[in-house]
Amino acid sequence: MTLTVEITFECPGEREAASLEAALRPDNKSIPKDQSFSSERSGSTLRFRMSSPRHASCISSALSLLSDARLFQEVWSAAS
Repeated sequence: MTLTVEITFECPGEREAASLEAALRPDNKSIPKDQSFSSERSGSTLRFRMSSPRHASCISSALSLLSDARLFQEVWSAAS
């Protein structure tokens, strides 16, 4: 059985969504072979989807993505 996790971020604007996507994508270039990862951006909405037959790996990736997004939010807020 494959687990799929989808995370959607509603950003304040398109600029923030593009910046968040750029910040998170490099960390996900070297994903395991049995795990898939994709992202799409539409306006200020950014959606990430990850799937893996190894459930713990998929959940770990999702938690890491959320942690990185939270850090991005803190840095973005401090810079504004």
